[in-house]
Amino acid sequence: MRHLATELSTPLLVHDRAVLRRRAGELRRVLPADAVLLYSLKANPLPPVVAALQAAGCGSEVSSLGELAVALGTGAPPGPILYTGPGKSVAELRAAVDAGAILSCESAVEVARVREAVRPGPTAPLRVVVRVQPPSRPAAGLSMSDGRQFGFLVDEAIEFCRRPGAGVEVLGVHCYLGSQLPTPDDLLAAFAHVVDVVGNIAAESGVPPRIVDVGGGFPWPYATPGQGPDLTSLAAGLPQVLAPLAAAGAEVWFESGRGLVAAAGRLLTTVRDVKHRAGTTVVVVDAGVNVLGGMSGLGRVLRPSTQLRNLSNPDGPRTTVDVVGPLCTPLDRLAVNSTVAAPSVGDLLCVENVGAYATTAALSAFLSRPPAVEVVVDGDEVVEAWSLATGHVPVALSAPLRVAEPVRAG
Repeated sequence: MRHLATELSTPLLVHDRAVLRRRAGELRRVLPADAVLLYSLKANPLPPVVAALQAAGCGSEVSSLGELAVALGTGAPPGPILYTGPGKSVAELRAAVDAGAILSCESAVEVARVREAVRPGPTAPLRVVVRVQPPSRPAAGLSMSDGRQFGFLVDEAIEFCRRPGAGVEVLGVHCYLGSQLPTPDDLLAAFAHVVDVVGNIAAESGVPPRIVDVGGGFPWPYATPGQGPDLTSLAAGLPQVLAPLAAAGAEVWFESGRGLVAAAGRLLTTVRDVKHRAGTTVVVVDAGVNVLGGMSGLGRVLRPSTQLRNLSNPDGPRTTVDVVGPLCTPLDRLAVNSTVAAPSVGDLLCVENVGAYATTAALSAFLSRPPAVEVVVDGDEVVEAWSLATGHVPVALSAPLRVAEPVRAG
């Protein structure tokens, strides 16, 4: 790691394909053999990360044209693609349909928009799953039941499934109750609730599902050492929970973002300054919320509880420090009251479990600082290196424009 930091400079993110393969295998082993596992690209859309998970048998859950392009362009078999998110544009809807992705539709208004955009017919119907927002709230790190912008209400979904409109075929239901469900029992309870909701919709609408995306929420630490809980008991509990879907002949889909990729990523950052202020030691490093944790206000990623390892002085005396980044704002904090082997200027620090929600979830464009390099390794082998492009680019205008519409004589 220290050699990579010397050669490529810091801040440096290191993603390990071997860990990605391992995590995909570990999660697959606790899911039903015939289930589909989707990787949620919002966690990390770096193309070689996506390619590694596709090669490991994962499909893709995407929420933008950029993520769709990555899922289609890695060179690996893309597997099933689910296009999600509220407020999809006509361009998104057309591109998703053209790519063969399945649309997770959020409302009857959205279905009408896509019907107008792609003009489905009897021989080429528009195949969708209906995203449903159940009213209950799971024990999640981020509960989607707080997101009123997502999906149909159950009653709305029933009515839509009964009468989806000409040229529209409802394949099933998509639910996502929340992220970071802390225990296997919490996961089983969430999936059981989805199964109950889907059963109610099918019974009331008369439309049996062929696909049911029960979501995910598989937990993993963020920016601290360690692993997620043992999920072995899922393998024993899921067949009973999913039995009604199996009896209906529905294919079950799961989603995971952080649970698949967090363990594969590490951040290396260099100490630039150490200050002693009113009984507090403040360590200034070259990675801030422009690299990691810019979305912490959303509650799903980094809060100032990051734990760092001092790779340059691992056996030094332990001390409690605040770790801040290089940005010109007091909000640029990586860790508060964090214990680390006493750092000195020039020391190399490491943050583990940051393969998810790093550069693309950070304030990458704030203060126009250069982006961090992201290097992809496979065990001991360096495979490739990337960085995230930021900054303004000019947009060509097709004709002269005015702010106000010109007044026409008449």
